[in-house]
Formats: sequence, structure tokens, C-alpha cells
Amino acid sequence: MSARAPEATRPEPTEMASRLGLTGISASRRRGALLRRLLATGDWIAIVAALCVATAVTITTDVSDLFWAVLFIPAWILVLKLHGLYDNDHRRIRHSTLDELPSLVSASALGTIVLDGLLALSPVGPLSPKSAIMVGIGALLACFVARAVLRFAWHRMAGIATGIVIGPAAMADVVARRIATHPEARLRLVGYLSAPSDKDRRASLPRLGSIEEISRVAREYDVERVVVTEQEMSEADAGHLIDECKAAGLGLTLLPRHYGLLGPGIEFNRLAELPVLDFRFSDPPRSTLALKRGLDIAVSGVMLAVLSPLLALTAIFIVIDSGAPVFFRQARAGKDGVPFTMLKFRTMVADAEERLAEFVDLEKLEEPAFKIPDDPRITRAGRLLRRTSLDELPQLINVLKGDMSLVGPRPEEEAVVALYDERQRARLAIKPGLTGPMQVYGRGDLTFEERLAMERDYLDNLSVTGDLAILLRTPRAIVRGDGAY
Repeated sequence: MSARAPEATRPEPTEMASRLGLTGISASRRRGALLRRLLATGDWIAIVAALCVATAVTITTDVSDLFWAVLFIPAWILVLKLHGLYDNDHRRIRHSTLDELPSLVSASALGTIVLDGLLALSPVGPLSPKSAIMVGIGALLACFVARAVLRFAWHRMAGIATGIVIGPAAMADVVARRIATHPEARLRLVGYLSAPSDKDRRASLPRLGSIEEISRVAREYDVERVVVTEQEMSEADAGHLIDECKAAGLGLTLLPRHYGLLGPGIEFNRLAELPVLDFRFSDPPRSTLALKRGLDIAVSGVMLAVLSPLLALTAIFIVIDSGAPVFFRQARAGKDGVPFTMLKFRTMVADAEERLAEFVDLEKLEEPAFKIPDDPRITRAGRLLRRTSLDELPQLINVLKGDMSLVGPRPEEEAVVALYDERQRARLAIKPGLTGPMQVYGRGDLTFEERLAMERDYLDNLSVTGDLAILLRTPRAIVRGDGAY
């Protein structure tokens, strides 16, 4: 006999969402249209603000230049539109302002060029080089901040979208966990639909019926997005489902059948009417690694200097709470498994390593990783340091020395790495990181396979912009504290 499935509850919309008509079966379309207009208005204001600042600061720019520049802002908005910066929020299951940063950089540069060209045809003439640089950089920063603030306000006002999963119970659980580790998806799953043969399976989500009942379920629960994981769905059934979602205005996300093989290092392309996937198999370019190392040196050096008073206060806090030593040193596996000595502020009792066998038998682990919630070896000061991740700050020294990087897979103990198989050793291909995909998407709440999947995503798409995105997401993960043991 299977366990009783949890009951589905219809989410209550916010008062503002109801006023704006953002509830009901076609809410996804209305959300998309309203948010596009809101973002365009925000960009307009941001660009005007950048032009005003340039006018105020740059002596060679006067009010007539500002008038003509504001007149040509629609051309800049068109550049943003051509970069797809108004069309992704309602299409994608997960989208954030950080995802747009590379496109915003490109659009700001091109927008400045277009604006300067139009001004050259006007009575006032082109911008001076100094003014053009100020306008471009100012517009980039202002648009980024405006979009982040507007999206935050929008999500608070419109509430979280509702969704359902189509597929077997096991796959519904996979999707539910992934959405839980990506709160920027802003999606609340209310249940799943599956074949009748699957109704006795256990799942964390309630089963709402069969796939044929999608129209009823969508109306009853105000569904806005459908996530399809049905591994045995025929092309005809899939086409019928797409038509139903399109007619109802539902967002649709499809999880491919061989999703485990489709890593992020692929590109979607076409040969006439045939969709094809191109795989990229190559090591990170040397230029990327050089830029990554330059970022490590610059940021770690500056942070060590700026945070030195905090480091000193933390050391004093540890000594007052549990005495010396202040630092915890341990051999960890670095790039290619080469060991290095990792530094942390001590958060456990002095004999913590000797007592590990009391809590964990490494030879009986189901997977090569472990976490001990409510570990009794942790000191009072250590709990605070771990909750705030202050215990990791001494690893900035490891980053500066070159043992670690700012971003990468977290360094693991040598005894645990010895349990890795060949597939799992792939995470040792680059230097371990002070932070990484695990830290921003679940931390200790992730299973090892989930960590491995995220690290594969990172390794296959290694880039400086990707590192910057993870660094910018890290403070939010620290504040939330999910999975911090």
C-alpha cells in the first residue's frame, strides 16, 4: 500500500494580482504583456537619467543635446528589443536580471553608437567621446538596477505563478526539487498529471488526474505554466498538448527525454526544417582561464584588505568562545586531485576530526558526500559563523595563492574523493571554488547527484560572466541560509 499523496490546494492570489487581472487560465499572457511594458518604461527612465547625468557632468554637453538625445531614445529601446530583452520573462521557466547582463552590455554599447549616429544627423551633432562613454556606462548601470528593482516589485505585486507537471511521479519529484533550488523561477507547483498506471506511485506532489484532464485542472487551479516530463509521449500526443496549452495561454516547458545527456555545452541549430543539437567538446580557452585567474587575484586581494577588521574580530570571537586555535587547516583535493591545505575559521571542537568516525562511516556511504545536520562537534560561535559563511573567508588566502578560485566546485576531503568513480572525478577538472553553483542553489540540501549535475553545468559553460553571476548570487544565498550546516 502506498503512502497517501499530499492534497493539492489552490494558491490564493494577491489582492493586487486580482485587480490587475493576473489570475485565471490566461494570466501568463497578461503577465508577459504588462511586464514587457513595465520594463520598457523602466529602460526609458534609466536612459533619460543617464543622459541627464552626462549633461550635468560633461561641460561639452548642453540642454539642446539632451533634448535631441531624449527624442532618439526609441531607437535605443529598439536595440534592447532586438537583443530579446523584453521577451524572456514569460517564455522561460527561469529568468533573472543577472541572466541578461551580457545582452545588456552589448545593447548598451550598440545603443550608444546608434544614438551617437542619429545625433550626428541632427542639428546638435554627435556626442563627445567623454559624453558617449558616460552615457553608455550610465545607461548600462541604470537599466540593470531599474530592471532588478522593477522585477522585484513586480513579483511582490503579481505573486508567484502556479504550475503543474505532466509525467510520472518520479520525474515530478525531480522537477519539484529543481524548482525549489531555483527560487527565481517564481513558480509554485500544485500537483502533477500522469497516466492511470502511475496513480499508486508515491510523490511529493499530489496527483491531480490524468493527462487528458489538463483543461479541467488548469481552470480549477489557475495554472499558468505546464512542465512536461512525459518520457513516453508520442509526437501526436505532444502536438495535441502544445495546441491545448497555446489555446489556453499557458506557458509550456518541455524536459527532453534524454535530458541527462543534454548538458549545457550544446547549441540548438537547424538544417532546413530539421532541429539539431551541436555538442561542444573542448577545454576552457586559455584566455578564459587567464581572465578567471586575474579576477581571482584582484577580488581576493581587495577583499582581504577591506575585510581585515572583520577577520580580526572573528578571530577574537572564536578565542573568547572556545579558545585557540583560530584556524582550521585540512588537506583537500584541488585541481586534478592534487592536495592542498585549505584554511577556515575553526567552527568545531579541537578534536573534531578524530571524532568523525562516531558520526560517519565513509565505507558505508551511499554516495561520496556527507553532511551532518545539528553536528554536536560545532561550537556556539561556529554555528553563527557557518550560518553566515564567515568561516569560509580565510579561503581568500587560498584563492590569492592559487590553490583555489573564487568560483568552482567546492573542495572535498581526500578520503571522500578516494570514493569517486571516473564520472564523479570530472568535478576535479578545475580549481575548487570559494563559492560555486552548489552554494547558490541549495547548498547542503542537495544530493550529490544534484551537485554533480550543477557542477557539470558550470564546467561545460565556464566563463568570466558566469563566475560574476554566481558571485553576485552568493550574498542572497548566504542571507537565505538554506542548507547551511
